[in-house]
Amino acid sequence: MEHALAQLLLKFTYLAIWGVLSAAGLGVPISEDLTLLLAGGLAARGVTSFWPTMLSGYFGVLLGDVLIHRWGSRLGPLAYERKLVRRHLSPERQQKLRDHFARHGFLTIVVGRHTPMLRAPVFFLAGASRVPVWKFLLADALSAAITVPAVLLLGYYFGEHLDDVRRHIHQVQWVIAGVVVVGAAAWWLWRRRRPKSAAPLAPPGGEGTSRT
Repeated sequence: MEHALAQLLLKFTYLAIWGVLSAAGLGVPISEDLTLLLAGGLAARGVTSFWPTMLSGYFGVLLGDVLIHRWGSRLGPLAYERKLVRRHLSPERQQKLRDHFARHGFLTIVVGRHTPMLRAPVFFLAGASRVPVWKFLLADALSAAITVPAVLLLGYYFGEHLDDVRRHIHQVQWVIAGVVVVGAAAWWLWRRRRPKSAAPLAPPGGEGTSRT
């Protein structure tokens, strides 16, 4: 699989990077990380130019994510009736997830982007939970601006040690996800404990002031 993917990227370069990453976002069993690592290796060898490779990878990832969000959005609440979803989420948990998306949709998407194996389900259910596409795209774009360059640069500088990089890349992603979760929790606690501003004073004369 890795050899076939490498040959595809070598032959069609930018178009293949963009297309493969878009397909991976829709659930095609192709590793997003492996694609970015190989793309970085191609840039290091001079087969492709660095910045066009980076942009192809970045926008390919975003397109795949938006498509899976759109798929969930088209299904709407029916997405929660899928056997796979019902198998893992009871009706009570489904409602909690909807409420969570309603209150913390942005942060949930950020965490989902940095969490291996949860990325596609989170994006799919974000669409089903009616998270607006502009909010989804903003959260995903900011998150991908960290992950895509990081993985591609690993392929660029350490392409000759690809097996070692792949062995440790998910550990790094889990660390990033943990940092994001801790940061989100700290922000939430700060908001909860922040003293509320004093209520505005009533206008002179009170509500019972008669009109002339």
